[in-house]
Amino acid sequence: MDPRFDLPLYTRADLALHLGLPATTLGDWLRSGALESVGGGRGEPAITFAGLVETHMLRHLRQSGLSLQAIGEAAVALRSRAGRRYPLAWSGLAHDGRDLLVEIAAEGREQGWERIRDAQGGLPGVLRRGSAAITWSDDGYAAALRLVIYHDIDVVVDPTRSAGQPLVADSDVRVDEVIDQLRAGASYRSLRSKYALEDFELEALIRPHL
Repeated sequence: MDPRFDLPLYTRADLALHLGLPATTLGDWLRSGALESVGGGRGEPAITFAGLVETHMLRHLRQSGLSLQAIGEAAVALRSRAGRRYPLAWSGLAHDGRDLLVEIAAEGREQGWERIRDAQGGLPGVLRRGSAAITWSDDGYAAALRLVIYHDIDVVVDPTRSAGQPLVADSDVRVDEVIDQLRAGASYRSLRSKYALEDFELEALIRPHL
């Protein structure tokens, strides 16, 4: 079992919170075909780490100018044609601002890039790959994700640590524990002391949850 793909870690509400997405936008994306299908009942963890990364990448691609339809059609094609699970969480993709492209060397052919929608290769122009927030593993899939809704502090998700819950980078400080204690009445001073956080780091950690 690979914890990146096989463990349901997040509810839809968790996903929206971790990525700073409106629930309606997330719902539209999950219905679009661009993301791996999600089962489970309402409020139950049903989304894997790879699903979290795919959703992050979908937002990244939408912000880069690609249409939801283009992304969805390319993702469906990769799943059906190449049998590739969670294709948006894979480093063998790039885009040119309009279409998704696949690194064809990763499919066992000569090095190059091919447009997924029509299998056209040898494409000119500037290609943009991945996201700086993703740490890639040797197999080409995401190993960890930095959550970009946090500023002035790095918060990461790693499915092999703390059940995939957000942590302050280079520490074992779980974000949800800090927020829960704050809501239970803990003072800023006690939280700074307990978790060895600077004033600005604690503020940055809390800001997305206000």
